[in-house]
Amino acid sequence: MTRKEQLQAQLAAEAETTRKFIQAFPFDKKEYQVHEKSMKLADIFLHVLDLALWAEMAVTTNEIDFETAPYDPKQLNSVEEAMSYFNECVDKGMNALKNAEDSVFDEKWTLRSGSTIYSVSTKEEIVRMAHNQTVHHRAQLGVNYRLLGIPVPQSYGPTADYTEFQ
Repeated sequence: MTRKEQLQAQLAAEAETTRKFIQAFPFDKKEYQVHEKSMKLADIFLHVLDLALWAEMAVTTNEIDFETAPYDPKQLNSVEEAMSYFNECVDKGMNALKNAEDSVFDEKWTLRSGSTIYSVSTKEEIVRMAHNQTVHHRAQLGVNYRLLGIPVPQSYGPTADYTEFQ
């Protein structure tokens, strides 16, 4: 299996799990914030959805500069809108990976804000980091769901809410 095939398989697997979290998202609780230093529930949710685009960004660009490319969050108001947007993000990520030459994954990619450089990594590392960030922030959603009394979807096996693997 080539590197891009491995990255595609991981993106597809994580996307399937993320769809369960989209189905459970409480749009009436978008402003919920577990702690003053924590992100609002809607911000965590949108970040999880956006991370599928990082595969495309890593493959097709050499950096992101937060000073010149400020974040403009998508406004989502329903499960249907969120699912449609997420599927679009996944499709873009998958297509970018499919069309990439394996050699592109060795190229450097920079995360910066103006002259402040946060990291320089290979493009493969950026795609893998986006997968890891998806898992991390999806777990944050799960904690928020639990605190709000929303059944926590399964990620890699049964949860207290779903005892049989689905």
